[in-house]
Amino acid sequence: MTTESIMTSRVITLRPDDRVVDALRTMHQQHVRNLPVVDENGSFVGLFGVRRLSRLLLPMAARDLDRHSIPDLGFLPDETDQLAERWREIASRPVSEFLEKESKLLFCTPDTSFPQLLGLLEKSKDASLPVIVVKGKTRKLTGIVSVWDVLEGFVIKLLSGESMMGAGADKTGRPDKKESPLTTDEKR
Repeated sequence: MTTESIMTSRVITLRPDDRVVDALRTMHQQHVRNLPVVDENGSFVGLFGVRRLSRLLLPMAARDLDRHSIPDLGFLPDETDQLAERWREIASRPVSEFLEKESKLLFCTPDTSFPQLLGLLEKSKDASLPVIVVKGKTRKLTGIVSVWDVLEGFVIKLLSGESMMGAGADKTGRPDKKESPLTTDEKR
């Protein structure tokens, strides 16, 4: 199984000059946590997500303390006025100012294997990865894959009796069973 077999290929994207408030509105309406950002040629620019947004809303002091591994930020003031002011500061700015940095951003390709994909998702700070085809210096977005895509793809394969290890064999190397792993009673 490869990433291509479970990824979402119809991806909602942002442009670098889209405003943060519009990005948040789209994420809320579409029930997604991350949106890839592409340029006018469809080349991948970066990823904008709710994790990044929530970090932007933290007081500057909290962001600095986090660098020093101070886990309890309960002593910081919890003023909604301050939070609203920070929101007003970033809401109309372009998402390009707040993308995950390329050096920290993980991605996969359509032919990334299932075990490799699981490893990348484990390392990722986000619950999804952009699926990119790299040709020279161009990085074309072809999809996005989430932890849910992996789980759904895996469960669907198991329930349909398809092999996860390749055609004709189960994880022990024995021939696949043609029947669903569910008993007749469970199928009802």
